[in-house]
This record gives sequence, structure tokens and C-alpha cells, in this order.
Amino acid sequence: MPEPWLDLLSLRTTPPAVPPGFLERPRLDEQLTVATSRPLTLLCAGPGHGKTLTLASWIKHRSGGNVGWLSLDETDNDPQGFWFDLLGALTITGAIPPDNPLRDLIPAVRFDLQATRLISAGLAALSEPMVLVLDDFHAITDSRVLRSFERLVDHQPPQLRIVLATRSDPALRLIRRRVAGELTDIRDGDLAFTAAETGKFLAGIGIHLTAAQLDALMERTQGWAAGLRLAVLSLDADEIDSAISRFTGSDGLVAEYLIEEVLDRVPATDRHFLLTTSVVERVSSELARHLTGRSDSRQVLERLVAQNALLLGLAGGMEWFTFHPMLRELLQRRLALEKPDAVRELHELAAQWFGAGRDPIEAIRHACLAQDWVLVGHLLATRAWPLALTPRGPALSAALEPATAMVPSGPTVHTLLAAAVRHYQRHEFPSMRRRCDAAAQLISDVPAADRTAVECLIGTLRVAHSRTWDPADTEGASTRLLGLLNRPAERPFPTAEHHRIIATNNLAVSRVWTGRLDEATPMLFAVQAQCRDLGMGLTELSAHGHLALLDVIYGRLPEAADRAGAALNAAARRGWASEPQVLGLRAAIAMVYLERAQFERAKSVIDDGLLVPGDGTDIACRLVLAIAAVVNSIANGDEVAVAEAALCLDTLQRQAGGLPPLLAGWCSATQTAADLSAGRAADAIERVRAMGPAFGFPDTLGRLVVAKARLLLDQPESTVDVLHPLLCAAPRFRGPAVEARILAAVAADRMHRDRAALTALTEAISLAHGVGMIRPFLTAGPEVAGLLGRHRRVVGRHFEFTGKLTAAIAGEGSPSRGSARLLEPLTGREMAVLVYLPTMLKSTEIAADLFLSVNTVKTHQRAIYRKLGVGNRREAVDQARACNLLEQPDRTRLARRHDTS
Repeated sequence: MPEPWLDLLSLRTTPPAVPPGFLERPRLDEQLTVATSRPLTLLCAGPGHGKTLTLASWIKHRSGGNVGWLSLDETDNDPQGFWFDLLGALTITGAIPPDNPLRDLIPAVRFDLQATRLISAGLAALSEPMVLVLDDFHAITDSRVLRSFERLVDHQPPQLRIVLATRSDPALRLIRRRVAGELTDIRDGDLAFTAAETGKFLAGIGIHLTAAQLDALMERTQGWAAGLRLAVLSLDADEIDSAISRFTGSDGLVAEYLIEEVLDRVPATDRHFLLTTSVVERVSSELARHLTGRSDSRQVLERLVAQNALLLGLAGGMEWFTFHPMLRELLQRRLALEKPDAVRELHELAAQWFGAGRDPIEAIRHACLAQDWVLVGHLLATRAWPLALTPRGPALSAALEPATAMVPSGPTVHTLLAAAVRHYQRHEFPSMRRRCDAAAQLISDVPAADRTAVECLIGTLRVAHSRTWDPADTEGASTRLLGLLNRPAERPFPTAEHHRIIATNNLAVSRVWTGRLDEATPMLFAVQAQCRDLGMGLTELSAHGHLALLDVIYGRLPEAADRAGAALNAAARRGWASEPQVLGLRAAIAMVYLERAQFERAKSVIDDGLLVPGDGTDIACRLVLAIAAVVNSIANGDEVAVAEAALCLDTLQRQAGGLPPLLAGWCSATQTAADLSAGRAADAIERVRAMGPAFGFPDTLGRLVVAKARLLLDQPESTVDVLHPLLCAAPRFRGPAVEARILAAVAADRMHRDRAALTALTEAISLAHGVGMIRPFLTAGPEVAGLLGRHRRVVGRHFEFTGKLTAAIAGEGSPSRGSARLLEPLTGREMAVLVYLPTMLKSTEIAADLFLSVNTVKTHQRAIYRKLGVGNRREAVDQARACNLLEQPDRTRLARRHDTS
């Protein structure tokens, strides 16, 4: 997990410092120690009952084992943010060794069940027990977070103990755990001070009450920790009885009254200091100095902590401090009443301080509270937006919400941009694009110093839209973004390199899909190196995926398998298996499995990839997965699956709109192959009417499908003519080169040109054996088996590989492919006619039995001969039996039935 992110999280991952004068209560320490011997502890009580400090004190004196602490807040109401913060808390404890898989896990947008299981597995691998304390668990209200956390509880490893500190019972299913004795409840009654503890606490600070006074105080406060602490601060030694009598009403009313009493007793300068710094949730001496102008801010903070003025030190030291929540609420109300004009100015000061390279999300939050939308836009465009690509994306989105809310009533370029980034984080790309276009219309309103940064952010979001909805525009959008980055700006901005990497990566991707493959490769390698420097892991995965797809296109199957396999493993370790940037890797590995005739493995990868939700996915890589689904169904001879996969591909094409040339050609060739699979050879030829010079990948695929159509129409001479450019040129794309030579061998064999057939097959084997390419040999027709046998007898090379081919064609040692040895699967009507071919019945008799015309039966017979790759009825019967399409007993009984009729 990157160190900068951990630094920002550290304030919430350490118990607060126990303040001076805090009364240690051994009975609660013992109760917590016993409770944490069970899997789950629920510390549930209202505000002011001392939950946080009780836990902090227990941890301080606890011996043995590691403790992880996380103070939850509203930024954790998203699965990505919650699990990132939780893993960060575990990492900061030092309990996770370097070789533990949790070190690699970085939750992304689609954090899912599989990733939750990775966390359970990583925790189970810990050598020492650990207690995880989640403070303020009542802040978690999102059902997705609660359900995913519940999965961790359901699969909680024995090394882990969980403590939830909350103001109310969480929406978790805990009854079963209570019944099973796996849950310990510690409630407000347990946390309440006893009379003896109250007396000891007061005596420790020099206040001695009579028994009657102590009884009265206990009756009024019911042992409420906040009430006692506030009472100490407000008691006057000369008016103890009257002070105690003022305790009345609810806890909140008492607290408010007592805090007022405390503030009235604080010197005016300190009171001003408290009011001013209350605009921030956590304050450091440096931040306090920026807000108040006081050079002695550190001394003031330390003195207020020492005086029990409801301030606590954070992060194990005295650099950061926080207010008691009730005190801060009152201070903020007082500030708004007494100095309303100062509130906005103070939030702007806080935004400037956090925005100076410290925490841009906190800066945006304060800029929104100041309603300074120009400052929000400045911070977003120049510093914060790359966080949308990280686990802090949900926190950024939450911080931008007030600015987004302003769009309906008063849209500005800055509020529109905030809304666009929120849409991006939620994968709402059409809405994002509309906000970007509206913001672009108002670009003249942006200060000149920020204009390039704002335009670049709009450009980057438009690039993201093109990848998901309009791949034909990716090249143009990326080029325009690079043009903006190369334009001299009024001043440099820190996020420019993030824009440049995204633009370069997407330009490289567009080069792949437009067919400019040689240009794409070096750009993708450069992107990989730059992503590592800036921690853009998901963009790096995208580059890996397209490099692997380039390997597939060129037929470098071992390289594609190694690259895609390693990157997929890395993605799985990080919990990114469902992210859209992984689709390219899935598509590449699926294609490798297909070419190696590992059809079941290919189907599994294809199904997993296509099941990834379509919102926010890479539409081009999704199309390649759909292409793979069609090819896999054809190879398995499953006519229904081919039709379904072709429909899926067609639907995705229509969603994508215009496609760049290589991708459009690949889709067209695949749809043509589906036509051939259904016996529509003429339709296939019509679909690929115009063929180029066969130098580009789509032109090569187009020639192949036309050649297959000609072969299916039993036109071997035309087949060779179509393939001629592919056979004469140096094989640039190994897969099509192999397939072209196999088809040429089949065509030559049909023309009884044995030498040409053997030469072409030998060339195909020489190209295919080194990369393990098998599929083209299985789908080129039944003649390939005989040609392979002749090659083994005459040429005598690559025996191991040709042996694998022979076994695969025979269906040995590979998944069943049904009628994969057919040139095309038979239709239902053709299967009905096929049943009669072993009999002695004539076409007229078959027609009468099936209630068909004689011409229809003869048409079906010709289609059967073509699909089986034979020339007469006898050969059709033999080949059909070899394909397990006919069984002799049934056919014999059928013949006897007609003989007697």
C-alpha cells in the first residue's frame, strides 16, 4: 500500500492519547480482555460515555498481540474507501509481514466478494493474533459496506478479534453470534462510573464531596462520564450543592449547559482560539497558527489538553489534536452566532492550508463549506482529480457533493466539473459527458492561470467517455488532450503528468484498434514505466492488457500468455479482478486458450469477462471477448451457442456506435464466420465484399472468411485465388498465416494436387508448432486428419506437435467438441435427412416419409455433403459415423421398417 496514502490515514489509525487526570478503571480493562477472547465485541453506548478513551486506556496497558485501530467517518460509507482505510489501519500496526497478500491488496471501485475473501485469507495467514478496533462504527450506514463487512465477520479467522465501538447497534445480523457465545456486549451501564470510581476520580483532582453530595451527583449523572468530566470543570468549591442541583434533563441538555459553563471560565484569548480552530475536525499547531495567527499555538493546545478542556492528542503524540464532539458542536454554533462573517473566511484559510500539498480532499471540503466554488474548481483541476483513480475516490466524491448540489440552481464551470468527476467515480459516463460539455461552454469564466488545467480535466473525462461508449473517438479525444498539455500554460500544475499518461495510454490503445500496431507498442511500454512512477496501477494494467492483445494479434501466444497471466495474478492480489482495466488481459488470455484448443478454459475466462458490469467497462475489450465467444462456439460446433454469441457481439457493436478500422474488421470477420457456421456461405461472401491488399489484420481476416466460404461452396480454385496474397507475403500475423495455409492445403487436396497440399500443410505446421497453435487445424474440415497422417509419414517432422493435433482432431485428451470436425454444424432438418442416408431409401421415399418435396430433400443432402466435406452418400454415412452423428443399430431398424412397409 503506497506510503503517501498511509500518511494521510495515520491520524485515524492510532488511538487518542489518554489525557491527564483520566481515571483508569481496572474492571473495564479486565472486561475488555475477557471480551476479546471471543471473535466479536460490541461496545455500544451513547455519546459521552467514554467508549473511545476506555479503549485507548485498555490498549495502552494491554500486553501481547497487535492492535489495529481505525476511527471511521463519513468517507468510509463506500466499500472502496472503507476497505482501503481498514487495510491501511492493519498495515500501520506493522502486524502484516511483507510476504502477506494483504500488502498487495488495494481496493478499487468494484471491490467484491472475492476481494473480501482475499482479506480473510490474508488475516488467516498472520502468525500472531490481532485485535481490530473500529471506533465510531455508527458512521457506517451504507448497506454495501455493511454487507461486505458482514462477510468478513462470517469468515473471521481465529487470529482476528474485532471490537466495534458505536453509539447504536449496527445493522448487522448478530443474533446468531450472541446465541453461539461468540459476541460480547459492553453497554452504557458497564461504562457508567460507580460511586467508588466517581469519588476516586474527584479526589484525584482535589475535589472531596460528602457522602450526600456524592449520592446526589451520582443520581443526577447516573455515572455518565461526560457529565462527570464537565461537572469537574464547572464546580465551584463554594457552591457545590447548587452546582450539582443544576444537573437536570437529557444528557445533551446537561452537556450543552456544562460546556457553556466551561467556556465561560476559559480566558478570552483561549476562548477565541477554541472558536477559531473549531472549523476543522482535527487541528495541528501549524494549522492552528494559520487559522488564528498565534505563534504560540502549540503551547495553547498542550495547555488546553492538560487543563481537561475536552481536547485530546492524536496519533500517539502531541502534534495533532481533536475536540470532544459535543464541545466542537457547541463551539461551531457559538462561532456562527458571534462571528458569522468569520466562518467563511476561516474555511477558506483551512482550504488553502490543506490544499498546499497536504490533503486536497480536506481542502475541497472546506472550500465547499466556504461556498467558494472557484477555489473548489482550482483544487480539483490542479491537485485533487487523480485521487478519483485511487481508493480515495469515494472520499473525493463525497467532498464534492455540495458543489454538485449547486448545479441545478446555478451551474458554473467549477460546479459542473465537480459533478462530472462525481459521475466519473460512479461510472455514470453519459451524465459525465453532458456535464463536461456544459462546462466547456463556460470555459471563458475560468481564471487564465487555471484554464489549461480545467481544459485538461475536461479532456481527460472525455477520453474516459470514449473508451466506454465511443471507441472511434478515442484517438481524437487523446490527441486533443495531448495538444492541450503541449500548449504553454500560465503556470505549471501538479496533475499535468497524470493527464499526459492517460492521454498517451489511450492514444496507444486507439493505435491498436485503428491498426497502427507498430506505433502502439513503444507507447504502451512507455506508459507502463510512467505508471509505476506515479502509482497509477489500473492504467498500467490497461497497458499490459493491450500489449498482450498485440501479442495475440501477431500470434505470439507464449508471450501473450506470460504477460496476461502475470498481470492477471497481480490484479487478483490487489483485489482488482473485476475492474474494467482487466478486460484486455481477460480477452488476451481467452484468445490464447482458444488458439491452443483449451475451449473450456477459454469459455470460463470469456464468461467471467462478459459478466463484469457493463457500466464503465472498456467497450473495445468487451467486443474482443464477444468475438472470442463466437469463435469458441464455432470451434465447439454448438449452433445455438454460435447464434447467441453472435447476437451478443451485434448488440455490443450497436452500443459502441462507430468502431475504429481494425476492431470493425475483426467484428465483421467474426460475424461472417458465424454466417458460415449456419451454412450461409453466400451471405458471408456478401458481408466481406471489399477486400484490401491483405496487409492489415482485418483485411487478412476478411480474406480468410471468404476463402472458407468458397471452400464450403466446393470452389477450391477460387479458394486458392483468394488466399494467394496471404500465401505469397511474409507471414506478419501468425494465426491468419497458419489458417491460410491449412485452407490452401484442403483446397489443393480437393483438386488432387497432393504436393501442393503437403507443402502448404508443412508450412502451417512449421508456423504453428512453436507457439502451440491448434485450433485452426480443428476447424478447417475433415480432410485435415488425412493430410496430417500423410505429413507424419512423408515429412516426418514435429512428431510431438502433429501427434497432439491428431489426438485433438480425434477428440482425445481434449474437451469434447461435438461436431467440431465438421466444416459446419448440421441444422435440425439436415439431421433428420441424415438419419435416412444409411438406408436403401431413395430421395422420393425419404421425402414422402418426412412430408417434404423431393427437391427439398436433395437440397438438404447437398448441404450435408458439403458440411461433412464429402462427395457422395456412402462417404457421408462414414464421415457422420466418425463424427458420432449416426449409430448403426437405429439406422438398421429404420431400414427394416421401410423394407416391410
